[in-house]
Amino acid sequence: MIRKMSPAKRIEMVRGGVKVVHLVEAGCYYNISQAKLSKLIGISDATITRKIKSGGKLGPLESERLARIALIEAEAGKVFDSSDLARRWMLESNLALGESPLSLLDTDMGADEVRKVLASIAYGSVA
Repeated sequence: MIRKMSPAKRIEMVRGGVKVVHLVEAGCYYNISQAKLSKLIGISDATITRKIKSGGKLGPLESERLARIALIEAEAGKVFDSSDLARRWMLESNLALGESPLSLLDTDMGADEVRKVLASIAYGSVA
């Protein structure tokens, strides 16, 4: 699991590319379409389909975005002490963010905002 990897191993994994099967697993986990997930990580639906058929890997940029989703999900799991609550929180619209946390994870700035809200929740502020 990515959250248990050292930062050096995470970087190595991202640079080498994540197997596209992990993207498919993420879509199943969040119960979201391939099209929505492809938009979130910045890759075309056709490219994902081609990579699935060939058993290929995502590029470094897409791999990093997928890793970011997994890492923030892990942070949310710690805050809520439940992976189910974390998944639900990631998918539901959040008043402080203006949309679902997951939908903001396509950018570094969005991820920073999601982390701020998680920190607020963890330390007792309303978010």
